[in-house]
Amino acid sequence: MPRLSVADDVALYYEVRGEGQPLLLLNGLSQSTANWISQSRQLAKRFQVIVFDSRGQGKTPVGAAPLSAAVLLKDIVALLEHLGLERVNVCGFSYGARIALMFAAHHPSRVARLILTSAGLKPRFARRMIFRSWREVLRTGGLEAMAWCALPYILGADFIEQYERMIPSMIKASKQRNSVEGLTALMDIMPDFPDAAHDAARVQAPSLVLASPHDPLVDADSARALAEAIARGRFQLVEGCGHTIPIEQPEVWRAAVTDFLEEPDPS
Repeated sequence: MPRLSVADDVALYYEVRGEGQPLLLLNGLSQSTANWISQSRQLAKRFQVIVFDSRGQGKTPVGAAPLSAAVLLKDIVALLEHLGLERVNVCGFSYGARIALMFAAHHPSRVARLILTSAGLKPRFARRMIFRSWREVLRTGGLEAMAWCALPYILGADFIEQYERMIPSMIKASKQRNSVEGLTALMDIMPDFPDAAHDAARVQAPSLVLASPHDPLVDADSARALAEAIARGRFQLVEGCGHTIPIEQPEVWRAAVTDFLEEPDPS
């Protein structure tokens, strides 16, 4: 299992598949590289796909040093330099989309194209309350309780009905792939993230924002506003799903990503 040491007590777990344009995929809050397995295998037929667990996710420990957005961005740079990649396409989902937006804003020369899935310009108070409830449930009830609490918001109602029998195994997998310390650290730094509008204004890469009209966490209008705040941004709605578009509508999401990455550069 490839790992990159970024601190005395932290080694980033990463995987690389395929050849072609490099495409870096960034996990959602409680996700790990395991959540990208199906998509990365398909995308690797056309791109060089890089996935990794950031500090506090999956197979990467959170470490003893204080966590911050700056630390997470520094780790991405270290990973790209380790792989000998000067410039990559960056695609983030949810929490990972927010990190991707920051990375594109602070390291514009390293981002060829940017894809943001299930992310908006300004989170509504209801969304902030949901995240606060997850934080409290994690603190008082642990990983399994948080997973049960979060799943109805993360997955759309139709998907949950269709795959009802798989829900217990999803909960078990979430519990195995996460730690209280890691999730707590990741959630604790969210209030210190730069304003999304400020970051969006600094993005230079052609960008695609994907959103669902039925996402309880990210309002579609907020996602559209994010695309409009990026100079070379565009917006696309994906029907028939909730928050987790790459899992609920895998073919539609992958087609949108592939088409965007393979179209001629507008510049």
